[in-house]
Amino acid sequence: MTNKNYQAMSDDQLRDWVRYHPDDVEAFHLLMDRLDQRPKVICRTDEEFEAELIKRINQQPQ
Repeated sequence: MTNKNYQAMSDDQLRDWVRYHPDDVEAFHLLMDRLDQRPKVICRTDEEFEAELIKRINQQPQ
């Protein structure tokens, strides 16, 4: 696979690729870069964690 093909993969596809091809360093680094670009949420209390969890559950398509 080439870098171009990695770019065309969804995050889930790329994660699965890395899972089944652990020696593919290039794909691993691309996946880590994608994950690092995601927004981060810091929950300092149980209440904040629960509120964030409920928010994410309600955002999932049914």
